[in-house]
Amino acid sequence: MIYYVIFDLVVELKLTKSKIMKPLIYYPSFEPPDEIWLKFALLYFKECRPIIPYNRENLVSNGFREIKENTNLINAINPGYNEGVEASIKAREEVESICRRPHERSHHFNHVNIVRKFRDEDSWDYELFVEKFSYEWKDYIIENGFGKKTDNGLLMSKDLGFIFMSFLASEIAYVEDTAIVTDNDAFDNFTNSRRMNNIGLGRRNNFAKGIINLLVPQNLSEIPFEKLIKFRNKNIGHILAFNNQLDLVEDKIGRGYVERDFIKEYNEIYSDFNKKVIGQGIGLLAIPFSAFMMIQNPFATAISRVKDIMGMLGVAYGGTYTLNKGLVDIENQRNCKKYLTNLGRLKI
Repeated sequence: MIYYVIFDLVVELKLTKSKIMKPLIYYPSFEPPDEIWLKFALLYFKECRPIIPYNRENLVSNGFREIKENTNLINAINPGYNEGVEASIKAREEVESICRRPHERSHHFNHVNIVRKFRDEDSWDYELFVEKFSYEWKDYIIENGFGKKTDNGLLMSKDLGFIFMSFLASEIAYVEDTAIVTDNDAFDNFTNSRRMNNIGLGRRNNFAKGIINLLVPQNLSEIPFEKLIKFRNKNIGHILAFNNQLDLVEDKIGRGYVERDFIKEYNEIYSDFNKKVIGQGIGLLAIPFSAFMMIQNPFATAISRVKDIMGMLGVAYGGTYTLNKGLVDIENQRNCKKYLTNLGRLKI
């Protein structure tokens, strides 16, 4: 009996689209003060968007500027007028609520009386630039003794600055249809209470970081940025595939599925295709040997070669798409596996 394998190219185009993690709005500062966080971002994030007014981009460090100019990781976003106004309104309402019940809300900031700290000039060590807020916010801060005017904007406590930046980042993320991210976990109680944190994103980031920590043979702090920049640029396609595969296990993270399970799954990336073939009632021996070898060859499974495989098989358009999806999945898995392998070779 002769079997035919039928692919559907129309469905194939849809299957190649991944929901790969969207760009993340970074806050509260222009750049992460923690180098390890930034190094991790180079190895995993698709794109990070710090909130930096156009005329303040000269204030970033040389190292951060080098990453911005030589990779696709950093894409600064200029805060818009509307986002600044909305953030000012919501931040003011939040601070007013805290002032009404300071002892009730102070635990969100790990402080006995957070309002007293707002007014303590010794704690005013955070400068909020004028491009980010409305004049109502400025008047409110000064009139209540929570900060003072500077040449660049307002000087206030880190707590108050974080409150404002949390709302500004959230407003921008809403417009951009994405999520916010920060390397500052000191205010987790506050952001969790306001439902600003994306719990799933947090789990996913920690999971990815765990995989990287398991595979990179050297302490990440010892690897220079220059090396990581070159590594990212060389592996950007594999990084996207890595994110694509994380999409598939996102629901399992936090339910007993650990980083070593993820790594183990990529020891063999072709078994799923074989299962799909058998599941369709198609014996592997029914596929011409030359075509089968082409499919198994990791350099031939790219989507651009599917037509070649189809030509060798002499197949028609239109039937089921299951096997075609298997080929697409294998390509993503192959690139993810390659990335995991490359992480294991990353050294100074």
